[in-house]
Amino acid sequence: MRPQLALLLAALAPALPAPAFIPVGGSPVWPDGNIQMHLQLGPGAPAGDPRGWNALAADLLAEWNRSLVRTKFTWVLDSTLPAGDGNGVNNVLFRGDIFGRPFGDSTLAVNTIWRVGTRRTEGDVIFNTKYAWDAYRGPLRHPAGSLNAEFIRVALHEFGHALGLGHPDEAGQFVSAIMNSRSGDTDALTDDDRAGAAFLYASADGAVAPRLTLPLVDQNPVEGDAVDFVVGVSGTAPFTYQWRRNGAIQGVSTAAWTLSNVATVSSGIWSVTVTNARGSVTSTMALNVTTRAVAPVIIRQPQPVAGRTGQTVAFTVTATGSTPRYHLWRRNGVALGIATPSDTLTLTDVQPGDAGIYSVEVSNSGGAVASADAPLTVAPAVTAPTFTLQPQGQSISAGSTVVFRAEAEGSPAPLYQWRRNGTALAGATRGTLVLRNAGPADAGAYTCVATNAGGTATSAGATLSLAAGAAPGRLANLSILTRLSAAAPSFTVGTVIGGAGTTGAKPLLVRAIGPGLAAFGLDDVLADPRLELIGAASVGANDDWGTEPGLAAIFEAAGAFGLGAGSRDAALHRPALAPRPYSIVVEANGTPAGAVLAELFDATPGPAFAPATPRLVNVSVLQPIPAGTVLTAGFVLGGGTARTVLVRAMGPSLTPFGLPAAQVLGDPRLALFDGASRRIAGNDNWGGDPQLTAAGEAVGAFRPIAADSTDAMLLLTLPPGSYTAQVTGPGAGTALVEVYEVP
Repeated sequence: MRPQLALLLAALAPALPAPAFIPVGGSPVWPDGNIQMHLQLGPGAPAGDPRGWNALAADLLAEWNRSLVRTKFTWVLDSTLPAGDGNGVNNVLFRGDIFGRPFGDSTLAVNTIWRVGTRRTEGDVIFNTKYAWDAYRGPLRHPAGSLNAEFIRVALHEFGHALGLGHPDEAGQFVSAIMNSRSGDTDALTDDDRAGAAFLYASADGAVAPRLTLPLVDQNPVEGDAVDFVVGVSGTAPFTYQWRRNGAIQGVSTAAWTLSNVATVSSGIWSVTVTNARGSVTSTMALNVTTRAVAPVIIRQPQPVAGRTGQTVAFTVTATGSTPRYHLWRRNGVALGIATPSDTLTLTDVQPGDAGIYSVEVSNSGGAVASADAPLTVAPAVTAPTFTLQPQGQSISAGSTVVFRAEAEGSPAPLYQWRRNGTALAGATRGTLVLRNAGPADAGAYTCVATNAGGTATSAGATLSLAAGAAPGRLANLSILTRLSAAAPSFTVGTVIGGAGTTGAKPLLVRAIGPGLAAFGLDDVLADPRLELIGAASVGANDDWGTEPGLAAIFEAAGAFGLGAGSRDAALHRPALAPRPYSIVVEANGTPAGAVLAELFDATPGPAFAPATPRLVNVSVLQPIPAGTVLTAGFVLGGGTARTVLVRAMGPSLTPFGLPAAQVLGDPRLALFDGASRRIAGNDNWGGDPQLTAAGEAVGAFRPIAADSTDAMLLLTLPPGSYTAQVTGPGAGTALVEVYEVP
């Protein structure tokens, strides 16, 4: 155990009544024998005592000795030993600091305490040179503006601390004592002080000094072994244990301990001194540690390697330890030949079949160690880029967002750079180029350049033109095809009427088609659908469309397919809806089983549509998707120009809104088809594309969406026409399908 250090400070003040003596907490005391104090107070002398400060200090030590039995102070006058903290020497001196540490405010002197357990090993007494010291008996003198730096009282007080006595006036029994924390006219030891010293160092009659019953024995371990040190004694407890190597104190204070992973530097003469109140005994042994081979240690692991077909690649390991060292390399756990001195494995003309997990075992006469795994991936040979998706020309209204898309394959994966009229566009380095608030300066011919180590390819050109005076592109129709069942007896379609810069009301046609789907070859349809349109409150409801007069003409004007007279399909028309979000609830009038199509139509006549006319800016549906089925959302873009849309299929990102993870569609997949049923785009995982994030923020879609989520999204500009989004996924679960108009 390392000796512990404490400080006892003397900041003496006028006296108050004091309690009986009290030992310092834990009562650390000196072993029987002598406490040798090295008096180093200098050549000066107090007034009235020409012998000097050291002689006066010796008298005060002798005053304490008259109360001691087992242990006595001895002293060395004018000692020249070096003064220091924790050096095993009990220094008594004047000094301006506490061996490098400052005195506290108004501190006259300190006593340092070094201890092992309850045994003191060192105690220095330092008097603060900040003050002008005097020495006299009798009442205290009080020079104006000074502390009572009277040596006799302070020295007796600090030597009491050195014995193990504390401040009795902090214990609650009031008596007169030199050990009180406040000084007064008391200038000699009192009965209370002498009783405290006698309590700590009373006679030890009957105690038996320690005798060895289990001495140390010589040991000859090999480097790396664990060495047990054990000593046994008889006698009167408690005992203290001081271990040394070649005379140097070690930080151990127990009868038994273990030195793990022993090294040659630990060799030498080891001893332990066992002490109690009556004496001590020492046992000695020789420790001779011999060298052994140092087992290998890997200090640099093999690193992953990525190569291409036909290349030469290498794995390297760096290890320490005794030589010679041997290296046995493995692929997928199977040895590659025999162990060799080389720390490098070289593979030439690598092929895809060479890919795998590589490792190496490094061995020598001291042992062996296995490396971490390092994978080798072998990519196809370098091939120049080839475009698999060409950008398409777009005609848009000024101020719209436009998206150009291009995809190229090659090895390694190509990097992209978009150009307008042959000039590179700063920051346009993705396969998708998004231009917001496009104006005349953006018109022109766009190309995408794909580059990799194999070469460069340039896409076909795509012209962006601004159609002045043309009716702006807009969402004219939105539809959802799904199924109702006992488990899902209804569903809700959400839509938003509005748009930036629009004013006025919107005519809206909503339909829920069941029997009418039979004309398109669907069977197992919902026999009798019912719908309700809800804004701030219910706007209207319908069960059978024939109860609403004039709907057939409205169907034709809106471009909706006709329904059989008297069919039990549902439809509702409202000529003037205020801009806001709306919900269309579709359910069954009767048994909820079968396919149903929910439709919304912008019923604004084409010639009446202007940029300020409110639009359908969003449609969404939250619906369970049984395993092996498809959720279909259709939409029609009207007007005379292309329009940019954001289509999202959300599954995992629904969990923050209260849906358990086990109930959502874990990995929705999104595919988009044109009116000719041609697949024009698709997405599985959205990948954290910042352009998709920006588009979602622009349309007010809920966020944030984790970049590594498996939700699916598409951002693209489409010409007027009809489109179908299909959502599928592994297993079953609930998904949210959304279509947004991007401004």
